[in-house]
Amino acid sequence: MTSTLDRLKSKSLGSLVRTLSVARRFVVDLAPHKLPIAGIMALSAMSIATELLRPWPIQWIFDNALIRDSAHAQHDVSFVLWTGLAAAIGITTLRSMFDYVCAIKTNRVGQAVARGLRYRVFSHLAELSPGFHARQKSGDLLVRLMGDVPMVRTMLVDSSVALATRAFMVAGTLGVMFWMDWFLTTAMLVIVPAFLLVASSLSRQMTDVARKQRKREGRLADYIQEAISATAVIQSLGRAQHIVDRFSKSNRSQARAELKAAALSARLSATVETLFGLATVVALGLGTWRVLAGHLSPGELLAFLSYVRSLLKPARTTGKHSVRISRGVACAERLLAILDAPIEIRSPPDAVPAPAHPRRLAFEDVHFGYGETDDALRGVSAEFESGKLYGVFGKSGSGKSTFAALALRLYDPDRGRVTLDGVDLRRFELSSLRDRFGLCMQDAVLFGDTIRENLLLGRPAATDAELWDACRAAAADGFVAQLPTGLDTELGSSGTGLSGGERRRLVLARTFLRDAPVLIVDEPFAGLDTPSVDRVRATLAALARDHVVLVIAHDLEYLEAFDEILFVAEGQVIDRGRHEDLLSRNALYRRITRASPPVSS
Repeated sequence: MTSTLDRLKSKSLGSLVRTLSVARRFVVDLAPHKLPIAGIMALSAMSIATELLRPWPIQWIFDNALIRDSAHAQHDVSFVLWTGLAAAIGITTLRSMFDYVCAIKTNRVGQAVARGLRYRVFSHLAELSPGFHARQKSGDLLVRLMGDVPMVRTMLVDSSVALATRAFMVAGTLGVMFWMDWFLTTAMLVIVPAFLLVASSLSRQMTDVARKQRKREGRLADYIQEAISATAVIQSLGRAQHIVDRFSKSNRSQARAELKAAALSARLSATVETLFGLATVVALGLGTWRVLAGHLSPGELLAFLSYVRSLLKPARTTGKHSVRISRGVACAERLLAILDAPIEIRSPPDAVPAPAHPRRLAFEDVHFGYGETDDALRGVSAEFESGKLYGVFGKSGSGKSTFAALALRLYDPDRGRVTLDGVDLRRFELSSLRDRFGLCMQDAVLFGDTIRENLLLGRPAATDAELWDACRAAAADGFVAQLPTGLDTELGSSGTGLSGGERRRLVLARTFLRDAPVLIVDEPFAGLDTPSVDRVRATLAALARDHVVLVIAHDLEYLEAFDEILFVAEGQVIDRGRHEDLLSRNALYRRITRASPPVSS
């Protein structure tokens, strides 16, 4: 029995240490709100004081009006009754006022903490490398931002304030009870060890259950997001019912986890009620004996029992907030997994601004691999200067898109370096470096906002005339002008409502609007009709005269448009030159270009 209690104490202590360790990591989110929190605690102290006064009007009326013996008949019954009622009304009014103001201020601080914490997590996510995001489920990250943050806020503010208030309430109540009858109060305290052991044991179990539950919720949210975004594909394959069945299975698993958490919470509540019910019986039995022995008056026993019952409320609150804190700890650990992820790409301490008008981008013996996979680039050396339209061509998986990722420092080379006007990119201040680039990736990424707002991401200060010029350069002006509200047309999520070619042209327009000195475009002609391709080709050729323009090429029929082509295979630059020259001298290039067009990489 002793060893069992020791194990429970050890586990309880470990759970407490872990909770405090996790909570300490979020002190930075509470620091800006120290004064409001102090005000909340002051209001709570006033509320506690009025709560401790509540039984005394009852005791006053009971002893001086209902039981009028020689020791308690000092005042007129009417006087006793009216003063007791007035005191009760005043105490209740004051307590309600303090509780109301305290609740409003607590909610206000909680909202501010949640807002700041969500901003901190989202800011960190925005700086993490694409490699981190490739390893994560987007739906799970969404659950962490929108679901886990409020639970951590509840743990840090609502539950912490409530538990601190209830702790003061218990201390004050016990102090008054000891003052009234130390013997009876000591007899009551035998339930405390049992309550603490049960509460800590169940809280630890609830933390484990909450952690598993949040993981399941994250997986379910990611599955829902993927299924909804791929509705057309799923229906075209005739697999809608299969997807619904898989969702139903995950949904049942999630429901079972919630039921388990609810069962633990109910068990804790039932235990609290039972223990304090026994405590009330003990207080009533011993208290009656103390009254008969002349140590207490009947009214004082009534007040004492009221204090015993009032201890049940903090105990209930402790149980309820133990559940919330357990969930908060599990959610906080999920947020810390994001916040502790290292930001791999940073500006150096002695960073310098990138050149305002760079003329040369160079790769010098660059080696790079994604994680433990084979190198995407192996010893690549290449130069790109303004005045020429460059194309990077090769089979799928040859490493073409990695040029863009390294040029913008989305990653750093494992060996070698990438330079801008001869200076290693790692020497530049990161934001100024990326300001020098216009990037149009293979995936046409748009947001569920107006066309105008999507374009202004390229240059927020652009005028309407500049927006239309960019649309014309990307052959997007025609279909935008035909939309009911033109630039102010609201797009669906991720640009739904537009065709693939229309989305591609808007992304190109956004890239052209940026007017950056270095332009990297991945597969610019995909999904475009011939007139649109001709206009985009003309725009790229014009920009290449005084910009560094690099096109990651996939369309075989447009290879002759480039002044120089880098032919890439298995992470290496095999050859470079004009399309006609490569055809004449390179057998591998000739074999690939005569085959079917490769899929995008």
